[in-house]
Amino acid sequence: MLNYSDYFSVWMSYGRFGGEEFTTFLGELFKLPVCYEYDKQHLNRQSDRYEEKQEVISWRQTGKQVLYWLYIGVWGCAIMYTIYNLSQCLGKYLEKPVRTQISIYRSEKDSMQFPTISICNLNQVNKTYMDANPNVHSVWQNLIYGEIDWEDDRYRPYKDMHLVDFYKYSPTWEDTVLACTQAGVRYCKNIRHDNEPIFTEDFGPTGRCFRFNPDGWIKSKAGDYGSVYLRLNVNRREYLNLDEIYFTIAIHHHAQFSVTRNTGIQISPGFKYKVGVRTVERFELDVTEGGDCNREQGSNSYGAYDLESCHMECRDRYLYQKCNCVLWLPPVDMFNYTVCTLKQVHSCGYPAYVDYIHAITDTDHENEYHCDCPVPCNNTVFNMQTTTTALSKEWAKRKWEREGERFNYTVQDILDNYVVLEVYFADMYIDKVEQIPAYSFWNLLADVGGMMGLLLGASVFTLLEAFTQAWNKLYACSKRNSADSSSASM
Repeated sequence: MLNYSDYFSVWMSYGRFGGEEFTTFLGELFKLPVCYEYDKQHLNRQSDRYEEKQEVISWRQTGKQVLYWLYIGVWGCAIMYTIYNLSQCLGKYLEKPVRTQISIYRSEKDSMQFPTISICNLNQVNKTYMDANPNVHSVWQNLIYGEIDWEDDRYRPYKDMHLVDFYKYSPTWEDTVLACTQAGVRYCKNIRHDNEPIFTEDFGPTGRCFRFNPDGWIKSKAGDYGSVYLRLNVNRREYLNLDEIYFTIAIHHHAQFSVTRNTGIQISPGFKYKVGVRTVERFELDVTEGGDCNREQGSNSYGAYDLESCHMECRDRYLYQKCNCVLWLPPVDMFNYTVCTLKQVHSCGYPAYVDYIHAITDTDHENEYHCDCPVPCNNTVFNMQTTTTALSKEWAKRKWEREGERFNYTVQDILDNYVVLEVYFADMYIDKVEQIPAYSFWNLLADVGGMMGLLLGASVFTLLEAFTQAWNKLYACSKRNSADSSSASM
């Protein structure tokens, strides 16, 4: 609305009405509302522009805040996800997973160390000795399950004997190994190395056993050029029990002692066995590295540590605890064991031996006696591939013409008693089975660096820089606090 004071001010400026002055007055009078409306519209437009600018500024500030909180949220999620993955990686590293790596390599030399061959005859005592000593035969028959009156005059002389005293009356090396050659031309009796014997013998659970190449100094090439040929005589006539007639053969590393009962193969007379072997080296990780072996396990009373020697040592400890003696002395008597007499074997030794076998094999009593036998950390074994062919009568006839008179054998006796064993390296390659960490410290470090770089954009240098800045701030705060305390004391 127009204000009337505006009209009065115009009228006073011209003094009176009429003539040219009145016309001018009317012009100014009608011009005033126009200018007023124009200024009002201009002011409204400026106000609208200001409100629009304020609205734009408000939207910009809101957008910045949204982006800021969105950035904080994404950054927080990235940090949480990184921490989660780092915990997973650390847990995996602490579990110490392992994996097995198998590699094959060729021997660096033209020859390889030939394994030890252990030969044990199933017959433990000769029949001729038992027939010549009926009282001894009666003791032998009743030693395990029968009743023996050791105060009887017939049995009293034998109560202080040992099992080894019986085993000595079994086929000797000369009666068992009739021929031994290497590569078909070298006779074993002519093979010498520092005057060490090519064959040794020992006594154990299977009776008398012979070891060919006991110290492992014989070298051999692959194939027939380095094979060892053995012709053995089982001596059937000396068997007390004709139900089973065979040799037990074990092929193993020379540092290990094998009783052949658990690790060997059985070869029967009338056949030729050709055994190709391949060396396998096994390496296990220690329990501290996630493996199953214990590096503190060294050699024991049966030579180099392996599972079989560990179980035999457990057996000896069990028998010694129960009976204060052992059935057989180990090759290396580290504990000064006492050998059981026949009376002790009958009353305690063999029953305790049976209890031990039940304790370690029966699942219902597996916790009654625990034998801790971890796998060996380093072990060399020989994989065997065996082929078998029957000995022909023509071959037996030729042997009868040369050797028949020695044992008073016929051609059929040779087929019933002779067995041929040929052992050779199948090739010059060695299988290496190695247990290695599946997730090592370097794998953990690589995963940590990758996740921090991908999710957080961090690296070693940024971490060092952040640490430096934090250190500087802490140093500045401590210095300021010390200055404040000194000023307050003043």
